[in-house]
Amino acid sequence: GQILAILKGSKPVNSANEGEEVELLMNQTPFYGESGGQIGDSGTAWNEAAQLNINNSTKPISELITHKAKITQGVIKKLDTLTLKVDSERRSETALHHSATHLLHAALKEVLGDHVKQAGSLVTAERLRFDYTHFSPLSPSEKHKIEERVNEKIRENLTVSTCELPIEKAVTEGALALFGEKYGDDVRVVSMGSFSKELCGGTHTEATGDIGLFKIVSEGGISSGVRRIEAVAGKSAYFAMQEENKTLISIRSLLKVSPEEEINRIKKVLEKSREMEKEISLLKEKLVSGKGPDLDNDTQKIGNMSLLVKQFEGMDAKTLRSFIDNAKNKIKSGVVIVGSTTNGKVLLAAGVTKDLEGSFHAGNILKEISSVVGGSGGGRPDMAQAGGIHTEKLEEALDRAREIIQNS
Repeated sequence: GQILAILKGSKPVNSANEGEEVELLMNQTPFYGESGGQIGDSGTAWNEAAQLNINNSTKPISELITHKAKITQGVIKKLDTLTLKVDSERRSETALHHSATHLLHAALKEVLGDHVKQAGSLVTAERLRFDYTHFSPLSPSEKHKIEERVNEKIRENLTVSTCELPIEKAVTEGALALFGEKYGDDVRVVSMGSFSKELCGGTHTEATGDIGLFKIVSEGGISSGVRRIEAVAGKSAYFAMQEENKTLISIRSLLKVSPEEEINRIKKVLEKSREMEKEISLLKEKLVSGKGPDLDNDTQKIGNMSLLVKQFEGMDAKTLRSFIDNAKNKIKSGVVIVGSTTNGKVLLAAGVTKDLEGSFHAGNILKEISSVVGGSGGGRPDMAQAGGIHTEKLEEALDRAREIIQNS
């Protein structure tokens, strides 16, 4: 093809040098320009004086394709002739994803109902994205039926045929036209057996069997009444299945089970986990209610008052506060200071019985000791809490609390 124009930064130039990125307009091209949701072709171009990588092709207006290229060697000039070569593997992978999109559209209408309409799409060499109108998430059963129906039509190896028809005749014969899309007087109709018929200008496989395999990766809502399916086909679907299989093999290895025993073993593990959580919950309840181990060993008498300083593991702030309330009721007159490490962080709490609020302030105590663990906090005279990040310094912070009370 002959270079009709060279654009650099959207401005026309007469030539471009090695290393520069430009857009080329050719008098003819085998490249597909990005349109209809399908990405453009990529590939290479060359002549005796230059070599180029074409990274993408776009179609800004009908009948005009621009080639986004980087000059890897030499110099190009306006009216030069280039040989253009499309990346055939990438085009093939894109084509099978596009054909899979048509099968998916037809399967959605068949399983969910004729109210389903395409609301957008993206087709690449690695994956496809399909937006459609529907009022609820896909159930596991619906997702399975849609995926199985597409794969069934792939295995049937339906012929993919194209023809040019007047727009009225194409629609009359049942070809799906996209709402809001502008069409000319004559349109290209892509049919896949009797299962799918759509107006489409994109690239496709010769038969549905070329797609090989189809797999839905995700489904979710993107706006009111519009859902989105992301899926893969061909070797991308195979690789996705392989990754899932690797994960399953790893799960079997961790659980030390044979194939098909995974679910039963996971059920047992979850059941045991729930039982342990109940036991932990009961122990916490005993601890905060004072029904657990006697606190006398942790309580220090200073004159007529008591000082209770205790360290825990894995306690949340609510449990620490409950412990303090119960401990204050038990010691009658005194100060209670507790700390716990939870999820890599430090929690501190302090309480002062009502008769000592004039002598001690729970919030001030925590302000001072929380700095030891790299945190901050405070609160009322009778109850306060704080946090920190240096779990290794929790014991040091609690020792500092003892010093504050003893020296007051």
